[in-house]
Amino acid sequence: MYQLFAQKYWEERTIPFHFEFRNNQAPFPIHSHDFHELVYIYSGTAVHLTKYGNYEIKGGDVLSIKPGQYHGFKKIDNLVLMNILIRPSFLTQDIFHLNLIPAYNTLFEQITAKKAEKTPPVHFSLSKTQSFEVRALIESMQQEIRGQYSGYITQAITFFLQLVVLLVRIYENKYYSDCPSDNASIRLIDYIEKNFHKNIDSSELIEISGMSASSILRTCKRITGYSPAAYQKRLRMFSAINELVQSNKSITQIALDVGYNDSNYFSRLFKDFINLTPSEYRLQFREK
Repeated sequence: MYQLFAQKYWEERTIPFHFEFRNNQAPFPIHSHDFHELVYIYSGTAVHLTKYGNYEIKGGDVLSIKPGQYHGFKKIDNLVLMNILIRPSFLTQDIFHLNLIPAYNTLFEQITAKKAEKTPPVHFSLSKTQSFEVRALIESMQQEIRGQYSGYITQAITFFLQLVVLLVRIYENKYYSDCPSDNASIRLIDYIEKNFHKNIDSSELIEISGMSASSILRTCKRITGYSPAAYQKRLRMFSAINELVQSNKSITQIALDVGYNDSNYFSRLFKDFINLTPSEYRLQFREK
């Protein structure tokens, strides 16, 4: 067992968290770290290792690992996850009055090393609808940090606090913000996420969901924060970002993969989205 340290993660000292997207996370031995780690599982399965027993994790699961707690991964099967590494000093601040909430303390209270070794990480599962909301907030945080427009640090932290409150409320009440009987909403968002690289006609969404056009707009905005077209564009851009980082595909091929036949048009949209061209973003990433 060993410990990971936070120094290398805080390139931007004014931002209290750091993202690590793992597409096909590799097995990882039991370890601990001196930062707080919030893990959202996009898809796949694995066995989560702790000092107090092992259990399976799957898409839609959340892990909250406090500094000093030991955990790891084995028996990986196409595990895709997002690690949000959080500076502990940020979570110890009480200016947001979150410490008054018992569920917040369960998930995020910073405890002594001795106590951390005696308690396992928190693990709970989200419904499909809750997962959509969590992913939308994670994407919004990343977009602010990548775009670096005026006030981006404040806006990124605002989205982060929304994510914390959402997770606290779900942990307190597993049905919070959920619509267990609303299969139409799930079908709608699920269809957009699985077909974002295609040209989606409004008539398709009406047929898939059984909703009217106005209900589709309201539902999509309620769950994702965006209209169907805007949400589809965001999914395309984030998919392109992952391709730029994780592959050596040409810009033209990536444009085609995410649904654009014109690579020049794709590059313009990408720059509007992230304030860098695809080539500039790839170069910036590889220079780090």
